[in-house]
Amino acid sequence: MDPARRKELAKANEEAWSRGKADASKFRSLDSNIKKNTAFIKKCKTSLQADYQTQLLNDINKLSLEKYISEIVGAVIEGMAKCKTSSDVTSCVEVISALHQRFPDSFTLLLTYQLAKVLAPPTKQQLASLTPDQREKEDTSRVLRQRTYLRLASELWLVNVLRNVSDGVATPAAVNLEGMETQRDNVAGLVGSGSSIKEKGKDTKEADQDAQSGHGFVYSILRDLFANDKTLHANLLLAASFMKNYGSEIVGITPRKQRAAADQVSNDDVKNMPTSGEAADSQVNKATREAFKTLMMDYHKTLEKHVVKEHKYLKRMDQRNHEILFSRGQLNEETKQNYEKLTKAYEKLLSNTQTMADALDVEMPELPDDDGTTKMSIISANGTNTFSEDNKDTVENGIWEDEDARSFYEKLADLKVLVPGVLLESAAKKDVGKAVGDGATDADNETVKSPDVSSETAETDTDRENDLISKMEHLEIDENDIDETGAESEVADADQDTELDVAADSAVDSLVDKDDADDTANGGAGIKSTQMVQLDALLARLPTLNNRDMIDSVAVEFCYLNSKSARKRLIKTLLSVPRSRVDLLPYYARLVATLNPYYPDVGDAILVTLEHEFKGLFRKKSADLLETRVKNIRYLAELTKFRITPAHTIFHIFKVALDDFTNQNIDIVCNLLETCGRFLLKSPETGVRMGNMLEIVMRKKNIQHLDNRYILMVENAYYQANPPDRSAIVKKERPPLERYIRKLVYGDLNKKTLEKILKQFRKLDWTDPKIVHVMNKCFQKIWKIKYSNIHLISILASGLNRYHSDFGVQLVDSVIEEIRVGLEMNIFKHNQRRIATAKYLGELYNYRMIESALVFDTLYTIVTLGHDLGRPSRERFCPIDAPDDFFRVRLCCTLLDTCGMCFDRGSAKKKLDSFLIFFQMYILSKSKPPMDVEFMVMDTLELLRPNLKLATIYEDANEAVDQMLLEQLKTVQGGDVKLQEDGFEDSGPESSSSDEGEDDDVMEDKEDEIGDVSDEDSLAGPTMDEDEDVVMLKKREEQVEEDEEFEKEFSRMMSESVESRKFEKKTAMLDVPIPMHLRGGQDRRTFAASNEQADGNMSFTLLTKKGNRQQAKLMEVPSDSLLAINTRSKQEAEREEQQQLKQIVLNYEEREEANARTAAAEDRKQQRFSQRPRRIFHIGGGGGDVYNAER
Repeated sequence: MDPARRKELAKANEEAWSRGKADASKFRSLDSNIKKNTAFIKKCKTSLQADYQTQLLNDINKLSLEKYISEIVGAVIEGMAKCKTSSDVTSCVEVISALHQRFPDSFTLLLTYQLAKVLAPPTKQQLASLTPDQREKEDTSRVLRQRTYLRLASELWLVNVLRNVSDGVATPAAVNLEGMETQRDNVAGLVGSGSSIKEKGKDTKEADQDAQSGHGFVYSILRDLFANDKTLHANLLLAASFMKNYGSEIVGITPRKQRAAADQVSNDDVKNMPTSGEAADSQVNKATREAFKTLMMDYHKTLEKHVVKEHKYLKRMDQRNHEILFSRGQLNEETKQNYEKLTKAYEKLLSNTQTMADALDVEMPELPDDDGTTKMSIISANGTNTFSEDNKDTVENGIWEDEDARSFYEKLADLKVLVPGVLLESAAKKDVGKAVGDGATDADNETVKSPDVSSETAETDTDRENDLISKMEHLEIDENDIDETGAESEVADADQDTELDVAADSAVDSLVDKDDADDTANGGAGIKSTQMVQLDALLARLPTLNNRDMIDSVAVEFCYLNSKSARKRLIKTLLSVPRSRVDLLPYYARLVATLNPYYPDVGDAILVTLEHEFKGLFRKKSADLLETRVKNIRYLAELTKFRITPAHTIFHIFKVALDDFTNQNIDIVCNLLETCGRFLLKSPETGVRMGNMLEIVMRKKNIQHLDNRYILMVENAYYQANPPDRSAIVKKERPPLERYIRKLVYGDLNKKTLEKILKQFRKLDWTDPKIVHVMNKCFQKIWKIKYSNIHLISILASGLNRYHSDFGVQLVDSVIEEIRVGLEMNIFKHNQRRIATAKYLGELYNYRMIESALVFDTLYTIVTLGHDLGRPSRERFCPIDAPDDFFRVRLCCTLLDTCGMCFDRGSAKKKLDSFLIFFQMYILSKSKPPMDVEFMVMDTLELLRPNLKLATIYEDANEAVDQMLLEQLKTVQGGDVKLQEDGFEDSGPESSSSDEGEDDDVMEDKEDEIGDVSDEDSLAGPTMDEDEDVVMLKKREEQVEEDEEFEKEFSRMMSESVESRKFEKKTAMLDVPIPMHLRGGQDRRTFAASNEQADGNMSFTLLTKKGNRQQAKLMEVPSDSLLAINTRSKQEAEREEQQQLKQIVLNYEEREEANARTAAAEDRKQQRFSQRPRRIFHIGGGGGDVYNAER
């Protein structure tokens, strides 16, 4: 309630107390209609909530109500129980204050009595008549009911409606009220008079205590509630609720949460906030505050002792249950239920203790955790399980992703068929016999083995356990009954969960080691040495098993080695999975599920240990344990899919993680959804609950401000568990001819079918635009073809290009365009297709579809596109080629690996050397490359230039590029000077008109001798006379370029000739030489001429083969037959060709003599030219200066 309004009500109510009974004449004009008054009583009984406040206040001012005081009090008491929220409490206080101001000497006294009666603790006589279960239920319902009344009573006390418990009267007849005695009231008074007489001594005693204390109604109520509650603390919830709502107002202590929030506000606000011990409200004096504080502190001290005591006992009980579980294999149902009830009661006790400590601003008691406190429930696989073996859904219901998953998780190996029944039956009989023999004394045996429990008898321990259950179960509160403080209670529960330390793994390991040692020491009970060796080998193979057949075989082998110690060793191995080997978890879970029907202790122990581990990991918030958390939660999820983990266990983990949906808990939820979310959602038993969980996950994702990584994880996990409904993919309909082309390209293409496919493509109707379009698509989208078949596609493209050049041009254009678009867009998902396109371009060069100039242009485009000034630099940032993006380096390496080895001679070699210098500068302009990129570059350079000296720093590479560009610039400028040599004029300062004629002669001589001046002549220039002008060219590349062009054309002609001859049909050779041993060393032509008959026949030798022997037979053919005519014409053509070759050889000597005469004439002319004085012009890269050189 608002403090200002509370002060106003307190002042008005105090005036009503002082005034006493109001003047009856003022209210005579009020309505006394029975119907309206009765309606008012019903409204008070129905609800005193905020919705009816205005109407009730109007009725109080308009109606008489004097004759219905007792009924109104009863109705108000009943209506107060329905005020749950803060607004309802405020409305109720307003209505009761209005009634008090009208009837302070009647209504208020009756209300005080009724509230004190409702808030009174139960008497010992009432508790003695109830059984423990009835007492538990009675305490729970009483505390829930009294919590609401206590809050309202505190508000009424603060506004001065209630003063002391002693003010209350049981009946109207106990007070002298004029005109108020009705027949009903008199009856009530008569009825109540007997009880008042009986309780006269008690009322007198309470009045004396109130008079002595003088601390008011609420203090008296709390003192009575806490007086006999020092051990069980049944009223802990009332104390926690009171301190949470009125700790700062009445007790004068600021809770820790409020003080922590105050640290974030300004200093002025902090100064104005009340601290512990300061007066927060003038209604409560200092003495009353101290009394309340002392009362609460005393109650909290007894509570601390209670919590520590129950904590120790729960630890001992937990350890005892573990020993029973590992020694006997299972716990009976009664023990498990008792343990779960104790654990739940302890959780509630610890939560409320935490709330009290926070409200009183004191520390929580230290709870010993040496042995690892546990809060989890021990569940057996034979116990209640939501997953029923009979309810196995098929793939059609959507539980499993595919048929293989369904087969893996549902079709387990049947050990009854694979293993002799005696092995399985003996184990079952042993367990059954042990259960029958020990069934009557389970409780006794369970209490004997605990080393930490005192030497009490089994009956004493069992009684103590039952007493603790009865003492603590009253703290269990239904969530539906929680009021506006429910949210804070949930936070307290979550904090309480993190207070307990769980060390289950070490406990299990120690128990296993202990049992193994005992078995080994007992000789007959231990495993034999040979079986021990076999078992060790079997367990050592487990991490290497990666399919279900191998896991099933291990399950069969284990049945032959089965024993109690063997099962414990198996449990320990299955639990010690490396945290990075989550791939083993499905197979280990399948092994557990296969053995579980016959050896249930294996599944029980693994399930219990995993739950222990989860609780311990949940307490530790360290990020270093993320992999361990993932392994633990995935293990539980895999067991869920095998229906070993109960549904309530996995949903409890969901709830715990969702309560604190941050950091590691997000990973837990995501891994659960990815592993078993679909299974839980599609299962009919858990579908509804899992659907609610998914909705909570998405709501928390939308409300909380999560990191982008977590948002992506949650969305991926959600849609993996609940994939959206999508329509089936419609298969694209294609014409038959297009399907045939795609089949040849994508399916049939290999080295053997290459020529056949090329012939098939040539047979297509290339005049049809549709067919051409399909061919272009298939050949251009190279990323859809196997990477190893790219060179085969290039061979096909080269073969088709000879007959359809337009197809080849369009193909090359599309490849270049695809590379450029990829550089401009730089989309990560297209990286694979970009690599394939770069390799495709290199293969097209290898098969002569493009020139080397296009390859180098593409290489330079890759490393310069997007960079300012066309040159990458560390100082300039390129948005499409970031410093840490090395994909362009991969493109260059792919292209060079494909066709770089072809650039090993001529100008292509120089161009490649220049690019490699530029490429090194490009790599060094970026940040340090990853190891795989660095190795790729080293492999490429090793392949192309093994002896290349690599630059190590960016400055050296940049300087090398500058030097390379300068040399290229000089070469270009030198070529320009050559083109202008015919119009060169002398402009030297020392030149004279007398030298003009000589200069003309020099230029004429140069024109005759251009292309023949050597470097030696240019070096000898300075020794000549200074009056002679000489033009010296430092670099002469014109003839070299002509030679290179000739080599290119010659290579192209030879390759085209070879390629064209590949597809020509080879004619059969009829005129083959006859073996020497058959023709006796005679020449074939002489032999044929000698055998030519005079009658016009021509003799041929027919070679036959019989077995491994060759035989020659003479055959006479008429001279006018086609065979004879062709043979004769062929012989004549050979003779003519021989004569031509002979003539060419003879003419070669004449040509050599003519060349020698021409060379001698040129030498004489050169000698005559060198005898004149000449002026030397040095023409460098960008033109040179003119100077005189003396001899």
